[in-house]
Amino acid sequence: MSDGSDGRRLIEAAFPLKQVSIDSVHEKNVRHGHVSTLHVWPARRPLAASRAVLLATLLDDPGGDGRRELLHRIGGRVARKATGRGEKEETTGGVLHWGRESSPELARLREEVRAAFGGRAPRVLDPFAGGGAIPLEAMRLGCEAAASDINPVAWFILRCTLHYPHRMAGKARPLPAPSLRDRAFAEAFLKAQGIRKAGDLRAHLARLGHGDGAPAQQTSFDVDPPESSAGFPWHLRAWGRQVLAGARRELAARYPTWAEFEPVGRKGRRGQAPLPPKRFPPRPPALLAPDAHGRVSAAALNAALDPLSLEDPRSPRWVAKPTVAYLWARTAECGGCRAEVPLLKTLWLCKRGGKRVRLAMTPREDGSGVDFALEREEEGPRSAAARADDRLGTGTMSRSGARCPCCGAIAT
Repeated sequence: MSDGSDGRRLIEAAFPLKQVSIDSVHEKNVRHGHVSTLHVWPARRPLAASRAVLLATLLDDPGGDGRRELLHRIGGRVARKATGRGEKEETTGGVLHWGRESSPELARLREEVRAAFGGRAPRVLDPFAGGGAIPLEAMRLGCEAAASDINPVAWFILRCTLHYPHRMAGKARPLPAPSLRDRAFAEAFLKAQGIRKAGDLRAHLARLGHGDGAPAQQTSFDVDPPESSAGFPWHLRAWGRQVLAGARRELAARYPTWAEFEPVGRKGRRGQAPLPPKRFPPRPPALLAPDAHGRVSAAALNAALDPLSLEDPRSPRWVAKPTVAYLWARTAECGGCRAEVPLLKTLWLCKRGGKRVRLAMTPREDGSGVDFALEREEEGPRSAAARADDRLGTGTMSRSGARCPCCGAIAT
């Protein structure tokens, strides 16, 4: 390694590999505001590594002490921090750690990058951009970035990561009227603007049509009030809510929500054992109908119950249980009774953490197949019957063949 620059770039002489590794590992735990949460992309490049590679590629190697100083300005210094599990390494200073994207040091490095190219913004091309980490960091350093990818999913991620935020940055436009008619959304938006006092909040909500706490009394505005203008992030939230509401409406029939009659909790006072639940006659589940926005609620069913009983968590009430997934199984026709037999190796859905849930199969009266239900055991130690009988979760398939739950015949 030479002490002189010789017209070389920094990456040809040195690189803050240790600092990049530490900050890249830390970045994996970031779950808010990171581009990785937009869409799961295989082999996504860490932003810290992309930023360091770009800076080391675009900046000249000053050589000597200047090189060490530049490496510290980019990657910072490695320090040890005591934790409950021992010590861990972290970086102090530098511009690679998550959250230092707007630091004054990065602004100075951005100006040095421009100066290294004669006062103009350099151009960075990434023909296989994927999730867009490299072009995103290039734009953060003031470069003119061009990104492409043959995968249409990657292309859409690049649009959402690079194109739309850059195009809409610093611009405020009126929010769509349907989002302002949603009182919860309008209230959250106003609070984000710093309007938090009850009186001021009511006054601004009234200007948006929410005068009496009910849904908006107007559907459009002759003149857009100042409260309705927002930047790109709030437009994204507004349109996202509309897309989500439409998806809920379309999928409500295929992913129904049922209400089950059960207590919501049995916690006792601090230091005391949990209170036993109150005995109550079971009720069959009730199907909940979605509203115009595709949302469902069990409030109407609970309104018919005694309000005093609802204050006690041991008392039963209707609890909404949405369908979140389907379990599929291959089927075969029984050679004896011609019933449709699901081919399952086990009926257990969960057997960990003191929680045991399994499928229960009930043969239909017409002999055409079986109906399924969920059976749960109480949390805690397994009952004596469960310990003695591990065949509770035995499915219809085994090494000997498939057993019909209707007639008991076994087919190889």
